[in-house]
This record gives sequence, structure tokens and C-alpha cells, in this order.
Amino acid sequence: MDNQHMEFPVVVYENLNQLSPVLSKSRCRIFYKGQNRNATFITDEFAEKLISTLPYTPVKGIYDNFEEDYTDHGAKRNLGRIYGIVPENPNFAWESHLDEDGIERVYACCDVLIFTALYEEASEIVGKAQSMELYQPSIKGKWVMIEGKKLYKFEDACFLGLQVLGEDIEPCFEGASFFSLYSELKQLVNKIEEYGINFQLKKEDKSEMAKLNFKLSDSQKHDALWSLLNTNFNEEAGWVIDYAICDIYDEYAIVRNYETGSFERAYYTKNDEADSVEITKIEKVYVLDLTEYEKNALEALRAVNNGTYEKIDEVFAETKANLETANNSLKDANETISVHEQKIEELNTSVSTLTTERDEVAENYSAAQNTISTLTEELEGLKQYKLDKENAEKKAVIDSYAELLTEEVLATYTQEKVASFTAAELDKELAYEVKKSNPSVFSKNPQTLILKDEQLTGVEALLAKYKTND
Repeated sequence: MDNQHMEFPVVVYENLNQLSPVLSKSRCRIFYKGQNRNATFITDEFAEKLISTLPYTPVKGIYDNFEEDYTDHGAKRNLGRIYGIVPENPNFAWESHLDEDGIERVYACCDVLIFTALYEEASEIVGKAQSMELYQPSIKGKWVMIEGKKLYKFEDACFLGLQVLGEDIEPCFEGASFFSLYSELKQLVNKIEEYGINFQLKKEDKSEMAKLNFKLSDSQKHDALWSLLNTNFNEEAGWVIDYAICDIYDEYAIVRNYETGSFERAYYTKNDEADSVEITKIEKVYVLDLTEYEKNALEALRAVNNGTYEKIDEVFAETKANLETANNSLKDANETISVHEQKIEELNTSVSTLTTERDEVAENYSAAQNTISTLTEELEGLKQYKLDKENAEKKAVIDSYAELLTEEVLATYTQEKVASFTAAELDKELAYEVKKSNPSVFSKNPQTLILKDEQLTGVEALLAKYKTND
């Protein structure tokens, strides 16, 4: 590439979000992949390489206090001020944007930090065109043919800066700039005065409408239409200007015919495939002498009439009739509302009475709840007292059999098992255990147990201590 640096216009597009008294944050739309109007081609691989160099890229610009706008890059790209920087974490994302030419493109976007307290003009950066500058020594690539066009295909590069530009700078990426009719016309006139411009005619016959072959964008239609309307602007015709362009819309331009002093609509078609613009029809229109208030009212009528003034009187009459019908309906509605309001007032009175009753019931309910809570506590205390008393009785029963039954037998009567018996039932169970272990206790001729000298253990030890008398 021949330039010392590569520049691609980008745009800061979100409102400034103040992070501190001196620093604000916004978003920047930088580039999209594929072919662009700078005759270069960005691949997926190169895009990833370039994005990796975003952190700490400076946001810089040259501000003209007289023009109250930013200018260009400067002769050596080293003039102006640094107004901000891309943070270490750029919060990068691919975001879709509908450009002015009606095409939706996916742009590489990141956060930018702006020093809004350091320079007053820094707050004007949002919405301004900017330029993605690439550092020339880092650029690698080659010229290749892609879909019949010779394009420079990048292989490697890194960011040099994001340069803030004035509004009259032509963008490379469609979604990254603004278009000003006045500034473009001024630029065109300057070019004509300094160098002169030769446009290609649609046909050799100069009586035919001229056709401009140019790689078109919405911001370039002004130059093309101006050339088509002013076919006498050449040396042979004496550089005569026949038309001035007042405004441009999607299908036509409003122009001033200097010869007649009238205003006209110049309808045109734009062929991007053929890189051309052609004027198809010119018709006279009228410019009204209106105040801003009158203009706004007229535009409102035009908007409700599907964007045209035709038959607006008929539409107005119909609207008036509809308005009268609506007023009658509104009158009926107001009467209905009055009846409903009376019913609402009655209902509000009923609600007030019910609310008082509800509050009384709630107070009684609260007192009942307190009584229930007190009784519940007393009941639980009585239950515990009864349980403690029963457990004491059961323990006394068990203790009464300590000398009659072994520890092994008593151990089988666990707390869970004892809980299933009353004291009387437990006494019966233990008495039965005594009978099983010593049946003679319940015999008419009970045997007398005589303690033996032999020392044994367990139940055998207890029984072995005695001997029977035959």
C-alpha cells in the first residue's frame, strides 16, 4: 500500500456513560469483514489478528475552534490531541447495524474511554465519523482478484489509532459516517474551481441526459445528481449552472431551476451494479412560505395522509366527520363514566364498612389465637407431667423386680418397649418373667433354694447359689 498509514472511517455510536468526574465510556463501530469501499478485503483470519491489537489504541483528533468541528488526520498523523483510549478489556462484540443504503452489516465494536473533563470538545465525539488507522510497518498483504475486482487482501496489521474526523469526510465503511449536503456541495464547488471535473456522458449526444459512472453510496448521490442536472457546466458552455440541489430523498431530489426561478422534483434511479445514477423525470413543485409552526402542522397532515398532500381536503372532511362521531361517542362514554363513578362511590362505602368489620374480626381472631396458644402450652405441660408420672411409676415397677430378675432379662425391657405398657401391664409382664425364670415361686410346695459354694456367673450363678430340699 502506498499510504504511510491505512485509514478506515469508523463511528462512536452510543451516548457517553460517565464513569467518573473526568472519564466517560461509549461504544465504537469500527469495520466489517469482506470487501469495502476502500478497495481492500478483510478476511476472518485477519479480522481476528487486528482485533487482538485493540487494547490501549488511542482515540485522537484535530479540533478546529473556528469551524467548531474536527478536521482530518493531519499531514504527518501526529497532530492534535489524544481524547481517549480503548480499555485493556475492550468488551469486543460483532454487532449488526442497518446502514443508510438499506443494507444490514455486522461490525466489529468495542468500548472506548473518553477524557470528557480534560477537553471540552471531547463530548462532541459521539456520532462523529472516525478513522481506523493501521500502522504502516505492520501491514502485510497483496493485491488479488476477487469476484472480478482487484482488491488488497490484508494478511496482517495492527492499530495505530482511532482518529476523530469532521462531518465532511467520506467514509469507507457505510455505517461509520454522517452526510452533510452543505459540506458536500462546498467540497464539490472547491474541486470544480481548482481542478475542473470531467464526467462521462450517457451518450455522445450532449442533448441527452448525462450519466455519472461512480462507485455510489447514499452520501455520493449529491455529486452525481448535480452533474446530471448541470450538463452546461463545462468550458464550451461557459460553466453555466442551471440547477441547485436543495435536498435529496430516496426517490427524488428537490432542486431550484435558476432559469425559471421555480422549484422542481428530479426523480432518479440508482443502480449500484452499474455504478450509475439516472434522472427519470422532472416536475414542477411549489415551496410554501410557512412558519415553523405552520410547517409542522402541514407535515402532520401529510403524515396522516400516507405521505402525500393529494386529496388532503377530502381526508380532512372525513376526519372531521369521524371526529364528530368520536365526540358523540365520547359524550355517551362520559355519561356512562358518571354512572360508573356513582356505583364506585357506593362500592367504596361498602368496602369501608366491610373493612371495619374485618378489622374487628381480625382483632377477635388475634385474641382467640392468644387464648389457644396459652391453652396449648398448658396442655403440653399437663401431657409432660402425666408422662413423667407414668415413667416414674414404671421405673418403680422395674426397680421392684431388680432382686427377682437378672440384669439380662431386665435389659430386654428397653425404653421403647416400656413405653408401650402401662405400669400395671408392665408389672404383669415382669411377673411373668419371674414365673418363667423360677416356676416354683408359684407352686403349692415351693422348693427351698440352698446357696451353693460353687461360684458361677449370670443366671446360672444366681440359681446355682441355692439347692433344693426334696
